[in-house]
Amino acid sequence: MRILLLFIFTAFLLLSCKKDKYTTTPQIKFLSLSPNYWTSDNPQTNGPILKFSLTDAEGDFGFQDTSISYVYIRNVNDTLNSPDSLAFPNLPIIDKKNLSVEVEVNINNALPPPHTPRPFIDTLYFEVYVKDFANNKSNVIRTAQPFYFETP
Repeated sequence: MRILLLFIFTAFLLLSCKKDKYTTTPQIKFLSLSPNYWTSDNPQTNGPILKFSLTDAEGDFGFQDTSISYVYIRNVNDTLNSPDSLAFPNLPIIDKKNLSVEVEVNINNALPPPHTPRPFIDTLYFEVYVKDFANNKSNVIRTAQPFYFETP
């Protein structure tokens, strides 16, 4: 009987220590990068879209007075190791506490310059993180699939 009570108490203790979904530090999770192939002379202006989920307790992202939050994206193959910062997309529910949204960011401006000699195909992976207005940095995610960037 003691062992059963000890087991039930231990199970209750472990289940009650569940992580909170909404934390002060933003949490992101990679969803997709589409399309996964792009050419440097592509006539479309939109570019590839990186999609990730975001949760945050305060929901302090987007545009606020003179402040703008950013999505930081770094090409893993970049030897300079410098991330590009892209303006956080404007979300209609951005001032909401316990924020849980899917974010779509156009990464066209984060792609490397066209390569010479031509033709050339880069196989790229990206690391991504965000910072909120309080300068809390999220976890760093990495794109799961390779992204192919062609210079024809």
